[in-house]
Amino acid sequence: MEVIERKIEKEFHICDNCGYDKGFHVSFVKQGDNFEIVLICPECGQRYKIKWKIKLEQ
Repeated sequence: MEVIERKIEKEFHICDNCGYDKGFHVSFVKQGDNFEIVLICPECGQRYKIKWKIKLEQ
């Protein structure tokens, strides 16, 4: 399944793909020294890139 880039405006808790409305799981994808946060729908598995990046202390 393709990862969809999604801008979050006021709130984002409903999957655009299947309509699941109870929020998302979170995954962290390493990119150099940072991690990009990706939201995953627990119902259908659709992934959303939301352009949030963090740096974790190792």
